[in-house]
Amino acid sequence: MLNHLSDLYQGRVNGSQGPNHGRPAWPILIRPSTLLDGAALERLAALDSRSLPDGSFLLAEVDGELVAAAPLEADADSLSDPFRPTHRIREFLELQVAGRPTKRPRIAVAGTQNHPNLRAAA
Repeated sequence: MLNHLSDLYQGRVNGSQGPNHGRPAWPILIRPSTLLDGAALERLAALDSRSLPDGSFLLAEVDGELVAAAPLEADADSLSDPFRPTHRIREFLELQVAGRPTKRPRIAVAGTQNHPNLRAAA
């Protein structure tokens, strides 16, 4: 599946090489959502004819416009712009979310448990 996103990114569609000859057809920015993304997420949910789940998202932007979003906490389907070719981008976001650890592992270092400046945050 990851190769499909690479093909899309490289400009190859339906088995043919695009006019960019290996250069990206368009830059795809993958990033976590912030509080400032609320309006763009609402717009994307409306385009997808769905309600916006609560929580944070992993976002995909093309040319500065939000085209897909995968929920990080909610057990819900990804959102995407139905007027753009986002199927492979959605697959990529979903793979990233599925492979993401749910909690950061805590690493204990010998001799630091009682040191006031080196205690791990709970």
